[in-house]
Amino acid sequence: MQHSHHTRSHVTSTDAELLGLDVPALLRDGLPRDPKLYAEGAIAAALAADRLGVLPRSITYLAEIVRRGGIAYALTLPEPLPEPEQAELVTAWLTAAAEVRWADAFEGGDAMARWLDAVAVVLSARRSQSS
Repeated sequence: MQHSHHTRSHVTSTDAELLGLDVPALLRDGLPRDPKLYAEGAIAAALAADRLGVLPRSITYLAEIVRRGGIAYALTLPEPLPEPEQAELVTAWLTAAAEVRWADAFEGGDAMARWLDAVAVVLSARRSQSS
């Protein structure tokens, strides 16, 4: 089933507006379960990742590391993603998430992993549209 590029009726913000969102700030305010973080934050993060050529599976892999090891552990990875700019992007997300007061608890890692999975889903949806 082919979707056109402009089926945006369910999303009120434009890509430009979403790219302007402060994803780390949304993470600090919105984890573990703010719907706005999941809706707008995940899309904004996916747009930023897409611009840097991040593959959805790289985000899924990072989510798995966060799920198993926690946010603090994921921050110790020397190269969370292959390219320096990509690594910088996700490190900013992880750093913000690590500042949330319950970040070191299981719930923190789990919530961040679920959010990263959401980012990967949006990213792969965008990829399949543009290819």
